[in-house]
Amino acid sequence: MIKRILTLLILCFFFPFNSVFSDSKFLSPEEYVTFIAQETLDILGNKNKSTDEKVDNITNIFLTNLAVREISLFVLGPYRRNLDSIQKTEYINLIKRFVSEIYSIRLVSFPSGDFSILSSTDNGRSGIIVKTLIQFSNDPNPTKIDWRLFKKQDGDFKIFDIRVVGIWMAQEQRSTFTSFLSKNNGNIDKLMDRLEKQLSK
Repeated sequence: MIKRILTLLILCFFFPFNSVFSDSKFLSPEEYVTFIAQETLDILGNKNKSTDEKVDNITNIFLTNLAVREISLFVLGPYRRNLDSIQKTEYINLIKRFVSEIYSIRLVSFPSGDFSILSSTDNGRSGIIVKTLIQFSNDPNPTKIDWRLFKKQDGDFKIFDIRVVGIWMAQEQRSTFTSFLSKNNGNIDKLMDRLEKQLSK
């Protein structure tokens, strides 16, 4: 199960719900994380929804709540300076497609489960860390997942990173991308070509 979760989340940050969600203001990071996690688990466990409906719903959750632009640029490391304005738009849109065309589909294969908050710590500029526990219905061992959030000036929270079994996913993806770019002279177009090929499989 841990391996499946890692596979799912490793590009999850290339991570919007319905109008009720987007218009809501959450008073605490714990409330925010609880809402996202419980909505996702409820979708997974809803036997009245088709697979396509679940994919659409989960994609919407991802794209609304992840700091997509910030994460997309972060995982490029110093190579983000190589992006021109046209490339930047194309690259960020490509990352959004990964969520909708690959990772939402993978998540739909997961079972539902129970969710609980363990603790929350505000680390200032480093973000807010919310530690949680998910008990999937087909796995006797609960999974610890930590969420790194930041709070925008308008009061909304956004997800910047997720840690599973000690691995921060955005950090891990940054290592993968920067390694590829270092071997390809920092060519962002080659990275985007690689992502396009993965999408076309």
